[in-house]
Amino acid sequence: MNVHFIDTSVLVNILDIPNRNSHREVVLKEYEGLKNSQTDTLLLPLATIIETGNHIAHIRDGNIRRSKGKAMAQMLKDMANGVAPWDYYEGEITRDDLLYFSKNFPDMAMKGTGIGDLSIVSAYNKYKESVPAIGFIRIWSLDGHLAAYEEKMTTKRRRKR
Repeated sequence: MNVHFIDTSVLVNILDIPNRNSHREVVLKEYEGLKNSQTDTLLLPLATIIETGNHIAHIRDGNIRRSKGKAMAQMLKDMANGVAPWDYYEGEITRDDLLYFSKNFPDMAMKGTGIGDLSIVSAYNKYKESVPAIGFIRIWSLDGHLAAYEEKMTTKRRRKR
């Protein structure tokens, strides 16, 4: 299984958000391959949903804002009903995560990483620690500091008894 956490920089290209979609062709090409794959799992973190919604809410043209808002609303509905090409990664932010953010945010802020990105990194780490049989995991992002999170996982085999 290959796991891809979708970052805002990718989702805004998929949804074709004006002024944030300059990599649309490249993203859509990869997206088409991933969503039709039997071995790839796409996960949408809460931060990506919130940040993308904020970008839509700040579109100047009201007609485009409404259209993209409806597209995002349908995406959320499809995801909740299990018919979207990606899943929502639940169990993301706990009290322990808040403590993790409080410990790491000052240094991460100095590197230009916000709380949203930090929460995606946290979800990525939790997922890879808790889900067995991952062959590859990454944060699918166009931002270099998040795109650096990718690795091949070694699967541990149980001995036969």
